[in-house]
Amino acid sequence: MRQKEKERAPAPISWTEGEERAREALERWRAAPGPACVLHGPPGAGKTALCTRLVDEAVERTRGCVAAVQVGRASALVFEQEILASLLEQLGEDVLHPPRDVLKLRSELRNRLANGQDEDEPEVLLVLDGLDECVDWPRDARGSTLRELGQRVRCLVSISGGEGEAHAWRERLGWEDADALLVEVAPPSPAAAESRGIPSWAAAGGDGGPEALAAEVERELRRLDGGEVALEVLSLLARALSPLDAEDVAELLEIDDFTARGLLHVVLPSLDRILRWDGPARALRFQHEALRVAWAQRSAGRDEAIEARYRGAIARCTAETSRRRPAYFRRHASAHLALGGAPVASMLACAEPGWVAAASAEALADALLDLRRLRDRIGEEVERCGSMPPSLAAALVRCAAAQGAAATLGDAEPWATPDADLVTPWLEADAARALSLLALSAEVSRSARAGVLERAFEIAENTGAGWSSPSALVAVAEAAEGERRIRVARFALAAARRSEEGDAVWGLVAAAGLLPEEEAQEVAAEAIARAGGAPPALVPGPRVSEASAVALERASRSLPAPQRIRVLARLLSALPAEARARAVQEIERRWAPWCFETREEAEAVTPTLSEPLLERALEEVPVWPVHALGARLVSVGREDEARALVLRWAGSSAGYRADALLRLGEALPPGRRPVEEVRALFEELAPEERCHRVKEHPSASVALLGDEAALRIAEGCVEPSGSYARTGALARLAGALPESMRAEAARRAVLAFEAGGHDADALGDLCGAAPWISPADAARLLSASLLDASGTPSLAGVFQGWASVAQLAGLFRRAGGEQTVLAAAEEVALAGRWLRRVG
Repeated sequence: MRQKEKERAPAPISWTEGEERAREALERWRAAPGPACVLHGPPGAGKTALCTRLVDEAVERTRGCVAAVQVGRASALVFEQEILASLLEQLGEDVLHPPRDVLKLRSELRNRLANGQDEDEPEVLLVLDGLDECVDWPRDARGSTLRELGQRVRCLVSISGGEGEAHAWRERLGWEDADALLVEVAPPSPAAAESRGIPSWAAAGGDGGPEALAAEVERELRRLDGGEVALEVLSLLARALSPLDAEDVAELLEIDDFTARGLLHVVLPSLDRILRWDGPARALRFQHEALRVAWAQRSAGRDEAIEARYRGAIARCTAETSRRRPAYFRRHASAHLALGGAPVASMLACAEPGWVAAASAEALADALLDLRRLRDRIGEEVERCGSMPPSLAAALVRCAAAQGAAATLGDAEPWATPDADLVTPWLEADAARALSLLALSAEVSRSARAGVLERAFEIAENTGAGWSSPSALVAVAEAAEGERRIRVARFALAAARRSEEGDAVWGLVAAAGLLPEEEAQEVAAEAIARAGGAPPALVPGPRVSEASAVALERASRSLPAPQRIRVLARLLSALPAEARARAVQEIERRWAPWCFETREEAEAVTPTLSEPLLERALEEVPVWPVHALGARLVSVGREDEARALVLRWAGSSAGYRADALLRLGEALPPGRRPVEEVRALFEELAPEERCHRVKEHPSASVALLGDEAALRIAEGCVEPSGSYARTGALARLAGALPESMRAEAARRAVLAFEAGGHDADALGDLCGAAPWISPADAARLLSASLLDASGTPSLAGVFQGWASVAQLAGLFRRAGGEQTVLAAAEEVALAGRWLRRVG
């Protein structure tokens, strides 16, 4: 059942009594405002005929868009990813350029369905016939892609079963009772079934149902020569996830294709009441899903032998040296393993470069489905273990690397563009691998650190000359020593000189601090010339090394006074004490009204202001940050002036006043803090704004509001839009509360993160709370987040960036200890095989 073209009016059909009643109910549903419908009834009652008719009539009568999928093994559509891809494709989306993982498909379809709100939008009708035959549809309603339907979207789902099963599916899909109509299709009478050509087992009370037919077929086969082989073929087919052809049967029975075809020609005439062998590929399938289920139950005693057949065929086909991979096993090997609860190790073949082939977009889509099943199995094992042992950490990183490689290949499409640039993404991935190893090295003991760092250095020395990122090379050089440090720093220098990005000048400055002194001076002068002396370009943020700061201070002495003192302001925190004192004196000598153009520059200078300059700065508010001036006033004993200053500039807003007093209060000694004022202002704020203030000022909140109050306020933000603020506030409090309360704050942060739907924006704060997160929670966060939460998957993104190994390094340590970190590092190093194999 697919989207249909508008060609002609549907042909008249003679309905059974049960079908007619259901058809009339569907007509009423189509005319009513309710968005959803669950069509249910016993197997063979006519649900598919009704769905097909509904689609035909919708195409004929409306200008809307119809997307329909007949789920089931006979149609080779039993997985959520394939169903969602089919729906999106019928709704006009290109799902193969690039290929999508199921998480992306869910997101895209949710957005497409939720956007059906406007009156001028065409109506969308979705029909999912036999959705209960999907083997991996989410059981939790929160994962249902169909949970939220726009006003112009209608959705019909059919399932086999009674009213109880229909209610269960309505809940599983996330539909409210008032929004989803239940429509029953009663089975036909024996007479109606006979007149319509409906199998007698599908009639009301007819012949004992499909189970009776299965029993009858088994009795007949046991009396025939070769009947045992036919029974085995039926049992194999009953556990297949799509029709089998002769090549598939041959692989399962471990015979050659010619013998398999001969065997099928002999046994199939005895099975024509239960099987079909048709289509261009002469594929073998049951005539109805109910017959497959009946035979699977009938042959339950053969489960272990049949599963052994499948495991053997899969092992042969997934072996790296295998030259024979029938289409069935290439497509369904991972599904059989996952559904059978196979060990994670047996599924790792799906994460090998030889399996994730870049032959076509369709092949990559299949590979992404395999890798999702592997990720899900890893997640199941993590839940079972309650931690992340080294073997699971290695499997997780290996799987994520394969997912990232598949995403990068999908973007490049080398099968369609022979000269596609794969060198650039692979070099980016090398840089990212080195950075992730640096992050992991910080999570192991000193004795183990050298080995992890050596892997990073080897990557940089092998390919660093081609990296485009000066910052990545600077990071590696800073971790190195001696001649190696200088060699990698020169790579960084060359990258900065080549770069046309905004970080090029910063790259020159950072590289200067890693080079011999004389060379450093020249590079710093080059940076000043390239930046035109602009301070923000030279020192864009606080991260500059002492050596770079010294070189830049010396090289900037010839700058005009306005630029010179702004550069000095930005360098103050990095300069050694003696040079910093001289810089402060120079700033005082060259001071001019409004000489600092940014709050960052002014804030850097404020702690050093002498009393006369402090008075001049007070005249230049708001360029000078009020909270910094307040802290400086407190430091020289002028607390009352500080309080008056921050409150004057905070204005009348309770939120701004609370923010200002929190900043000031943290600088005051205990006993002189504005505790009562802050608490009174918090009472005026909405829960979400209170939570936000605690998130922005966790230490000050604990100091002024108290431990329990700060924790209570952070958790009190229950609005759906507040999940990010609640998670972030709790995570940041974990580092500010007394030690005895930190684990509890971290636990609540994880719960808030999961209850809020794993809001990826909160992941950074959670990583900051890693030292206090339990091993079980840390392992679960890793399993759910690595790469999946990145938003833009790529091979480089696995190792560096949001939701990467580098960002999650602390969670690896917490989830399994040092050996887990070392296992992850080993997989990061091994991921270079993707570059060699494909790049």
